[in-house]
Amino acid sequence: MKKKNMSLYDYLYVDTKKVVSTYNQLTGAVVSAGDSTCATVGQAESKKKYDFKIFRNDSATVQEGQGTQEQVKPHHILFQELEQELASQGHLVDLSGQKMAAKLQDKEFRKTLKNTFCIKVTGRCVVEHYERMKKISESFPDIAALINQSNKAAVKSTDAYKDLMAQITTREAEIAKIKDRNARNIQKAPLKEQKKKLQDLLDNQTQAGVVEQWILDGLKTWIDTFISGIINFRVYPDQEQTAVQVFGHLKQENFFDMDVSAFHFTYGSVPTEELTLLGIVSSVPNPEDAAFNPHQEFLKGDLSSKEAVERGFRSVFRGFEGFEQMVRTCRYPRVLVSPLLVYRQMGGGR
Repeated sequence: MKKKNMSLYDYLYVDTKKVVSTYNQLTGAVVSAGDSTCATVGQAESKKKYDFKIFRNDSATVQEGQGTQEQVKPHHILFQELEQELASQGHLVDLSGQKMAAKLQDKEFRKTLKNTFCIKVTGRCVVEHYERMKKISESFPDIAALINQSNKAAVKSTDAYKDLMAQITTREAEIAKIKDRNARNIQKAPLKEQKKKLQDLLDNQTQAGVVEQWILDGLKTWIDTFISGIINFRVYPDQEQTAVQVFGHLKQENFFDMDVSAFHFTYGSVPTEELTLLGIVSSVPNPEDAAFNPHQEFLKGDLSSKEAVERGFRSVFRGFEGFEQMVRTCRYPRVLVSPLLVYRQMGGGR
């Protein structure tokens, strides 16, 4: 008998290796997971197909000589069981909703999150795909030129512009009939100025926002150096408190539809619908957290020559920490996770 009003899930992102590892630890079962690419003939479509086999050795149910039981499960069932096991064993905290957004700013609550394995959050979200941004910036001059040319063509097709050009053409014909060269040149000067003003007006009205090339080049260098391949996914429990967010880096190979452009077209960089993120907690920064200085050992005055050389080399890493902190953007009251699942849930009285 079919269940009524059951929840349906649109799984958009799955970190198969971490999902399987976590499920193994929670259940004691051994999961054999395989994923393959399923290409649809005649369509530019490439999606993942999952095959999970669950191996259990339950002494209460397995008779002597039968060995280990094997069970094949659809991927969505295993994902839902993963959430259920995390919750029932106390390893999952749900941070969805406005009340949880307020709690995320509570420093004592954040201390408990540091000892939490997984968190789940549902809300409005933002997708920041830096490689896509770099690709757009590389094509931006050509795109801007195309837009400008299109705008100019649109202006030139208007009746007002055509009337002005007709008046100028008529006036040019009248001036050409003047036999005296000096008189003709006197009449040409204001007409030439009028044509220049019309062209300047056309250029100003059809000029798309121009970004200087050094900015575009710098953006590419910054992305290639610090955030190459990064796709940030930010979820906001409360739309009114955008400083409070849970975010993580999505790996392109783990998208259900491996063509990430399809995700951007379907959901957009700022999806209008709420999505759910399930991830392993990796950083819960607090303002009063004690600063960790790994170079404390080099603060003594009498360093040997070997220690001095080591300090010099390792100090280079400390010098770039400021840049890394800027691009990592993990600070209070945010929470950083390693994403396991991203999905949209519909129905089920949600």
